[in-house]
Amino acid sequence: MWHEYEIPLTGTFHLNEDLILFKQVAAATEERSAWAYVWINPDDVESVENAVFPSLDEMDAFVEDRFAGREVVIALADGDKLLGLWTRETIDSGGLPQALEGALNKVIESVDQVGEQERRIRAKLAGVEAATAELDLLSA
Repeated sequence: MWHEYEIPLTGTFHLNEDLILFKQVAAATEERSAWAYVWINPDDVESVENAVFPSLDEMDAFVEDRFAGREVVIALADGDKLLGLWTRETIDSGGLPQALEGALNKVIESVDQVGEQERRIRAKLAGVEAATAELDLLSA
């Protein structure tokens, strides 16, 4: 692991023979968070596995570069468990934050597909609550 605070926030793991680079993209609360995962080309495995960073900024730049221009998986988690809400996004000039926003928009749009009206309403109220909390922060 390259960066951790109670749990690993950035690092690598092996999935069968493949090396996967991961990074926590955002954390809304202590429990809810978003993660990005990208497959590392076998030609780059050694340089990624042996990378050492003198600063967190240099590590972040290295990681962002590994995600740039690639198709990645963005997944949402609650605590230490993935929620089963994930999507593939291509990282363009907006970087991981823009890809995360696109993934979250897909999740929000999927609320309309929920069959039970009461569940759709609760999900939308949670979105309104989050939006108004953000507006309160901006106006403070």
